[in-house]
Amino acid sequence: MTAVATPSTDGSLPSSLVSAPAQISEFPRRTAAPLALDNPNAARSRYLSPLRYPGAKSSLVPVIENLLKTSRPSIGQISLLVEPFAGGASTSLRLAAVGAVDRVLLADADPLVARFWQVAAAEPDWLIDRMHEEPVTLERWDYWRSWRPKGSNDRDLAVKCLFLNRTTFSGILHGRAGPIGGRKQASRYTIDCRFNKDALAERIAFVGDLYSKNRIVDVWCKDWRDTLHDVAEWYPDLLPNRVLAYLDPPYVAKSETLYGTSFDPAGGYSAARRGIGVSAWDKGREHYRLAEYLRRRAQYRWILSYDRDDCLLGDPGLYAASRMTPTSEDRESIGIKSWYISKRLVDLNYSVAGFGKGGRAAELLFTTLPASCVPVSESIRAI
Repeated sequence: MTAVATPSTDGSLPSSLVSAPAQISEFPRRTAAPLALDNPNAARSRYLSPLRYPGAKSSLVPVIENLLKTSRPSIGQISLLVEPFAGGASTSLRLAAVGAVDRVLLADADPLVARFWQVAAAEPDWLIDRMHEEPVTLERWDYWRSWRPKGSNDRDLAVKCLFLNRTTFSGILHGRAGPIGGRKQASRYTIDCRFNKDALAERIAFVGDLYSKNRIVDVWCKDWRDTLHDVAEWYPDLLPNRVLAYLDPPYVAKSETLYGTSFDPAGGYSAARRGIGVSAWDKGREHYRLAEYLRRRAQYRWILSYDRDDCLLGDPGLYAASRMTPTSEDRESIGIKSWYISKRLVDLNYSVAGFGKGGRAAELLFTTLPASCVPVSESIRAI
């Protein structure tokens, strides 16, 4: 099914496309009192996401915001930003809040993460009330660790995601990470040190406000491939320049210990522990599939951020190429462009201590936005 509509002259997303294909549309849009969207200082706050996420790069957001600004004279305002690896969604929330893009669409293959964003967007009041009722104790950590939902639409999935994210080391939802403060709770950082309920309530309300004002279009529980394909299917009139994908995939190394749905075919650390054998080639194969798609099949422009790894730049199966190379058939039948791929090293602060990612490091940034608009500076180096 294809939705057909024309973008408005001011660059906003057509109202007929706002909820398609809906995954949280069964909930009515809230008619809310003005919240943080009307407060520029709140929109610029460092922390907008209720979730702490491994590898979150909030300091990269100003770089992307500036990149969109410099690209605007060439391609116009971005009507829809899609984030297929939503995770903590800090980039999308910020760009939507400050008006750098008109709308955002969040997607994540992890049902726990996707359900959190669905409920936070459509039912923030319920989630806030439920959060306030929850004791933040080691006993509840054990409860949520073992708890299983009755179905994929169980709203308590959002509670489990929020609770474990805010009470587990580095916000890691799956794998071997334990509670903050350890089992003995002998550290000065106890299990509730990251669970400021009043602050979290404000952030959840902020997400609900973005959704009620249609700045969050929808939340999908889909993998990256289905998300990228379905966005092109549902929003054809925004192709190729008015829709943009921002992708921040799992780490090249150690992602199976950080994410429940990673690029590890063993399914994450817990599955790997059961003795599932995975070759080095197969273990990284999904990174190749993603690169192949972006280099040859992407129907709209994209920005890709990665933890720095030399293999990403040197491997022709990854991102050694300087230009997209679609087939001649895809150029003619689908209209895929042969865009130049700009590459930058950006100095950032990482958020995952103990996994070799603490402190400052250089983040790789690739993009098919107009090359003349991609900045170079002391902290943003050309490759």
